[in-house]
Amino acid sequence: KNKEFSNNLKKISNIKNVIIFNSATSALQIACLALGLKKNEWLWTSANTFVASATCGMHCGAKVDLVDIDPLTNNMCVNKFEKKLIEAKKNNKLPKIVVVVHFGGIPCQMDKIFKLSKKYKFRIIEDASHALGSFYKNSKIGDCKYSDFCIYSFHPIKTITTFEGGALLTKNSKLAKISEILSNQGIVR
Repeated sequence: KNKEFSNNLKKISNIKNVIIFNSATSALQIACLALGLKKNEWLWTSANTFVASATCGMHCGAKVDLVDIDPLTNNMCVNKFEKKLIEAKKNNKLPKIVVVVHFGGIPCQMDKIFKLSKKYKFRIIEDASHALGSFYKNSKIGDCKYSDFCIYSFHPIKTITTFEGGALLTKNSKLAKISEILSNQGIVR
């Protein structure tokens, strides 16, 4: 059933690398490990999110900071985010990873966040726990057009449920392989 479910997610997300997890929390943590987040590096996320969007970094020993939200969307405010990046660059405290949260199924301004990632050299994980089936500028949330990873949740309060569970999606085959190895406790066949 996991294989069947994974194949269906591949179809609806238009992506080839999908790994099923026991929770989105586990998927977030594996994504951070696969991107090489280390002790004392920075992970930033939205101030409006479930705690797992932050603790995934803390489990790697990283420092976590929050980015204020736009009160109209409840998502990360891109203008405040850019100002925070400018200040962080001055203080040599730029994030290694930014976990972008599509709260309530409303996508963040991914094109602007993606452009900032190129300028400030951070990686992007989309926490799309609320956003299965959402679109951003004719692109499906989950296709990783603007990110390294996309994470879905199947908790009972989400768009679809498996009573628990999560998924990690990426278009990067190397990151998918690393994530799969980490998710299987390092066991390879």
